[in-house]
Amino acid sequence: MKEGEASTNGALAFALIYFTFFLDNVLLTVVVPIIPDWVRGESLELWTTHDAPLAVLLNSTVHNINTEDTQGIGGSQAVVGLVLGAKAASQLVTAPFAGVAVCKHGPAKVLRAGTLVLAGAATVFMACSRRAGAAGAAGAWCACAGRAAHGAGAALAGVAGLALAAAALPAHQRHRAIGLLLGAVALGVLIGYPFGGAAYALWSRGAPFLLLSAALLADLLMQYVFLDKEEFNQISTERSDSTKNELWGALRVAKRESTGACVGAILLTTSVMASLEPCLPLWIMKKFHPQRWQTGAVFIPDSVGYLLAASCLGGVARRLGAERVAITGQVAVGLAALAVPHATSVSRLALPHAALGGGLGATDAALVAALLARHTRRLPHLAALLQATSSVAYAL
Repeated sequence: MKEGEASTNGALAFALIYFTFFLDNVLLTVVVPIIPDWVRGESLELWTTHDAPLAVLLNSTVHNINTEDTQGIGGSQAVVGLVLGAKAASQLVTAPFAGVAVCKHGPAKVLRAGTLVLAGAATVFMACSRRAGAAGAAGAWCACAGRAAHGAGAALAGVAGLALAAAALPAHQRHRAIGLLLGAVALGVLIGYPFGGAAYALWSRGAPFLLLSAALLADLLMQYVFLDKEEFNQISTERSDSTKNELWGALRVAKRESTGACVGAILLTTSVMASLEPCLPLWIMKKFHPQRWQTGAVFIPDSVGYLLAASCLGGVARRLGAERVAITGQVAVGLAALAVPHATSVSRLALPHAALGGGLGATDAALVAALLARHTRRLPHLAALLQATSSVAYAL
């Protein structure tokens, strides 16, 4: 293959992976913000006033739970954690199978399978939104099924996407490209908030999920057209015959050199954000009694920080050294986490949140790219290990 053609194919593969990661996290953002308010058991009238998608069908069951629960907020947060953890648990279970599938079938085919499952999850959520008048228990089961499907699709797409990007791009572009792919996560989070509200207000509560399902199917079609090439479907020379072998392969890689320390660093920094998501909104409500828009906007600074750091520091890490950038990012995350409880107002949470997101983005951009570049023969193993690491943090 000519060099120019290979470069064009690599750019097309990168664009489609970026689009898939972006849509995955738009879907996540549309759903996640409704869960804490849902668990608090607010009235159906309040939900419809504030245009919260999917919340109506979930409200009545959890309102009854809170009424009967003598633990109050603690009991509510247990339900929040279970609902949020459904996606992470499904993603954790699916990640090793995704690594096996990439080894046996090639990354492009697994990426298409993950995109199809994500479209299915969006369709499930759309069906849930149409059952707004149904019993709350049925709605809760419907939403949990959608979350589980979303986690499985995210694992398949994430493992295959990272493996395909690392294999399709030349070494000198890999660090920056993987940083940009990680930035797609934050961009999807930022777009998801206004997208969900606007689509709901202009059309219906199921409209955001209908549009996302259509976009994912269009993405799937483009993958069939542009990624149905031999270089994107190469089977690993170190094929695994079972998930057990895949897990052992990932663990063997983790034992080499500093790989285990890198994975541990990603786990620790991700755990900070994962622990804030279910806890911070209710803490803010109890301490500051903010307006609703302030509660929804509190996570925007860390998404902006992550987007900027992940997108800009991938190439910097290659020049300065991944370890230096990652250590700086970890220090920023630690200091930001210490600063959050000392904020005296919602607005003063913006700076530590931006620092937290920036530190997490710097750590991910530096270490993920470095790990994938270091072990090119075990890309599926490492991609599965990185997916599992992130999922462990959010599941816990």
